[in-house]
Amino acid sequence: MAVKKKKTPAVAAKAQSEESKSLAQVEEMAMNAAGALQVDQFKTWLSAYFHPYQACGKEKKNSSLGSATGTFALIGLVQAVVAIIVMALVLAFALPLVGVPFTIAGAVVMLIAYPIGTVIFGFIGSVLYYIVAKLLGGKGSFMEQTYCMALVSGGVGLMLVPFNVLQIAPLVGWIFGLLGVAVALYGIISQYRMIRAVHSLSQLRAIVVLVIPALVIVAIVLFVIGFATIAALGAYGATLPMQ
Repeated sequence: MAVKKKKTPAVAAKAQSEESKSLAQVEEMAMNAAGALQVDQFKTWLSAYFHPYQACGKEKKNSSLGSATGTFALIGLVQAVVAIIVMALVLAFALPLVGVPFTIAGAVVMLIAYPIGTVIFGFIGSVLYYIVAKLLGGKGSFMEQTYCMALVSGGVGLMLVPFNVLQIAPLVGWIFGLLGVAVALYGIISQYRMIRAVHSLSQLRAIVVLVIPALVIVAIVLFVIGFATIAALGAYGATLPMQ
């Protein structure tokens, strides 16, 4: 019978070193791309994505209602621009049917609605996280948490930009979609580290803070969808002729 060999500390350390090197290369490429755009906030976001402990420790002093709101709004604006690009690519062959005015109107609505929606839902999500964190002994303030959360969210959003655009490519789009999922999952890890950095919580408590609000949000969404479905079925049933 073959005996399964355990990884020696040297092998494990080498694997971890290679993983860190690969991540550093990805970070370098992302930082170079952000530098080309000449937007200082983007580099701060990416720093929070790759190094949440250090970034949050450095940026907590800048936390305020204005900085958190501005960050969420800028994230929404970036998302709107990406959505417009994707919409333009998807509708490229449908423009003769849809019409340019409709596309421009949709773009204008996105540029307004995305930043507003991101600010609203960003603060709602932060309230949920903050309540759970405080119940578990979190030490950070609401604005510290909200601002740091916004920074990490911005980093996730920037990292997803190329994958969100390229996933509409024929045949190979699904590959970029899977890569986008990996980027988002790493973003969850960064948010977990951010929670620990802001609130000085243990690993288990930080996980609980991360999971419970997500479950609450999912439950609310499912309730709304279920309620809307039942209401729609009821309305449809009321229009049927009586036998």
